[in-house]
Amino acid sequence: MKLTEYLHDQLEFLDGQLQEAKEKQNKTMEYLVDSKISEVKLILEALQKGIIDQTN
Repeated sequence: MKLTEYLHDQLEFLDGQLQEAKEKQNKTMEYLVDSKISEVKLILEALQKGIIDQTN
C-alpha cells in the first residue's frame, strides 16, 4: 500500500471518529481527532508538493 493510500484511509477512519465524537458531544475527542486530521492533511500536502518522497 502506498503512503497516500494509507493516509486517505486514515482520513476516512478519523472522519468517522470525528462524527462519533460530535454525536456524543465529546469536545475533547473532537479536538484530538480534528488535530490528527490536520496532521494527516499536512503530510498529504507535503507529499503533493514533493517535500516528502513517496515510498511503497
